[in-house]
Order: sequence, then structure tokens, then C-alpha cells
Amino acid sequence: MTELVDSTSSPAETGSLETVAESVLEPSSSRRRAYFPFILLGVAAAVAVGLGAWLLLRSDGGTAALPAPNAGAALVSQAQLERLAASVSRPVYWAGPKSGFSYELTTTSTGRIFIRYLPRGVKAGDPRPDYLVVGTYAQPDSFADLTQAGKRKGSVALAIDKGGIALLSSKRPSNVYFAYPRTTYQVEVYEPSGDTARRLVLAGQIRPLR
Repeated sequence: MTELVDSTSSPAETGSLETVAESVLEPSSSRRRAYFPFILLGVAAAVAVGLGAWLLLRSDGGTAALPAPNAGAALVSQAQLERLAASVSRPVYWAGPKSGFSYELTTTSTGRIFIRYLPRGVKAGDPRPDYLVVGTYAQPDSFADLTQAGKRKGSVALAIDKGGIALLSSKRPSNVYFAYPRTTYQVEVYEPSGDTARRLVLAGQIRPLR
């Protein structure tokens, strides 16, 4: 089997990945009775500017720079993920938009892309292996590799849509791998609950961003 299936490190461990980076936006504050109307005007202007900036970030987060390969993890917007997916030659998989969650992105110079779903308030690079991770890896012959690995003791190979194959292991039920014929990439789904990881893959809920 190739490095991926042989590598028994979950994205949670990989999820320690090479993480650490985080973007933080901090508001600032500032002051008298004789100038009270002017202060109100200043506060109103500041609020308007701040609100405008927030709306801009919210609606056009895709314009912000993406984290460089091997630079660690960073929280990104859906628009940024879509821009990343449009910039590479193969699909980038995720579990779709998830309300109440932030998207943590980690990329490597070897072509691995990890998207982790963090509950709001959890910082990028959090070391806990408690969260869903979807990894897309450049890997030639991935379909043949998973087919071969599925014959090993303790492994289960299941057919999925579009003629693909999913691989599950009794030793590591929290990690599910899948691939399609004639493709040069492989997808890994990590979820603390092996049942959830398997359900997401078999139900076709892990899908390309584009």
C-alpha cells in the first residue's frame, strides 16, 4: 500500500499537522462633555467603518491570502476554500458548509490539503483530535492501492458512487479512505466516531468544493 494507507497517522495527528498559525482581528477603543455631539459622531463613524469592514470580510473573504504550504493551519472562509479549489488541478474535498463551525485549512508542499471543522471559538491549530477532518492527497494509482489494501486482514472495502471504493480498517475505524478509478488523488475522512466517518462517506456527503 502507498504511504497514505500505510501511514497510520490520522489527520488528528497530522492535525497536530504542522499547525500553529492563526489570523486575529482586534478592535480598538478610544474620549467629553463639551464635545459630546462630536464624540457621538466619531463613534457612529467608527461603528460604520467597522461594520463595513466586517461585512466586507464576511462577503468577500476569498480575497484574503491563503496560508502558504507548510505554514501551518489558519482559519479561512468558504470563499477562500473555493478559490483554493479553483487553483489546483485536482478536486479538493470537504463535508460542505456547516453552520456554527469555522474552516481550518492546512496545506503541505507535497500536495496534501486538510480541511478541519472547528466549532466557533476554537482556535486554529487546536491539538485535540475531536473534530472532523477531510484530507485530499495527490496520489497516483490510489484506486488500485485501496483495492489491494482492502484484501488485507482487518480491512473492509466497500463500493461507493461513481464506481469508487472506500476502505475501512477495524484497527482505525475513525479513518475512512476513498478513491475513484483513473484518478490521481485519494481522500481521507477522520472523525472521532468511526460510524460517523463511514456514514459521511457512504452517503456521498464528502464532496468536491467545485
